[in-house]
Amino acid sequence: MGPYFAGVFDPRSWASTGKSNEITLEVMRIVLATGLFAIGVELPKTYMAKHAKSLSAMVIPTMAIGWVIVAGVCSLFLCPRSI
Repeated sequence: MGPYFAGVFDPRSWASTGKSNEITLEVMRIVLATGLFAIGVELPKTYMAKHAKSLSAMVIPTMAIGWVIVAGVCSLFLCPRSI
């Protein structure tokens, strides 16, 4: 029983058939980015200095693995190969 049920908020009426999912996803992306930015701004100034070691241990390997996976997928689909 939310806003969609009450007829107050209907994202399906924002666009023609098939486009409402794209619009809804873009709106949610903006909302998420705004929330994350607000959280980052509210962190204490000393947070990064205090937690640099643990953040580095989590962020650097995760980003490196992500880059390798994305590069592999891109090369698999975008680079022509002769069989």
